[in-house]
Amino acid sequence: MRHLIISLIQYLAKGLLGLSAMCLLHSPVFAQTVTKLIVPTAPGGGTDALFRVVSKDAQRFIGGPISIQNVAGAGGTIGLAQVINSAPDGYTLAGVWPAPVTVVPQTTKVPYTPNDYIPVIQLSTAPYIFCVRPDFPANDGKSFMEELRKNPKKYTYGTDGLGGPAQLAAERIFKTQNIQTVDVPYKGAGETIVGFLSNQIDIYVGSIPPVLQHANVGKAKCLLVSSVNRNAQFPNASSLKDIGLAKEETLLWRVILAPKGTNTERINQIVQAYSKAMKEPDTLRYLDEAGESSAVLTGKELQDKLTQEYVAFSQIVKSLNLVK
Repeated sequence: MRHLIISLIQYLAKGLLGLSAMCLLHSPVFAQTVTKLIVPTAPGGGTDALFRVVSKDAQRFIGGPISIQNVAGAGGTIGLAQVINSAPDGYTLAGVWPAPVTVVPQTTKVPYTPNDYIPVIQLSTAPYIFCVRPDFPANDGKSFMEELRKNPKKYTYGTDGLGGPAQLAAERIFKTQNIQTVDVPYKGAGETIVGFLSNQIDIYVGSIPPVLQHANVGKAKCLLVSSVNRNAQFPNASSLKDIGLAKEETLLWRVILAPKGTNTERINQIVQAYSKAMKEPDTLRYLDEAGESSAVLTGKELQDKLTQEYVAFSQIVKSLNLVK
């Protein structure tokens, strides 16, 4: 009988301990220790990879784990809308690239406006790159632009989708030089590089990682980047400054957004955590390999940048008759 009573006491103690643990897990205090970062793309892309690498370090500085959740669809707008509609406590954030912020809203009706979110911090930037096959009759940015100008509508270029960031980056440059080319939209940079390597298109316009290995073995000749300065992975590719078009810079950036109403103290905590993470060895190694640059930007500077890009893309979209 004595053994039975002891066993019963031990059972009840374990049950109460388990119940206490469950209550703790579901309490508001515990829930707030987990920061959910929604990345509105499918897993495995450049945006997803960057946020996973940086967040792994950032969680050591933010005071709790960071959970990455992918919510793909509609050019990133579904995932961003989900964040905007969440509680503005700063524990549900969005990790985005230009598409759902300054691009898709130009051509499609989306369930939010720039007033519905707070730009928290920009982490990195990378240029779009223009690559051709080895036998293309140009070897630098200036001769590339001249060849295109002399041959209206002769050359095709592939991008990550009609009205997408890569097309707008290209047209932003081409329009200033009266260059007429034919855009061939794909579903992403991965498909674009396949089209380029199989001779379906003449020019690859997209992010650096998909074309890097092919350029390294001589299957692609990269002539121009969409940034003011040259890129470390392609030091021989001309920059926009080299060809006198510095004002037409378009960068692929990675930015964290929070819902409108998130308090300043929490915003500052996120900024500090990710700013420190951007200096960590794993993050710096990833940026170097991906051809990206650490480019931390916050506050009014970040807000002004997004506003200016939105306006610039609006003008390009209208010129291409892609207005919603």
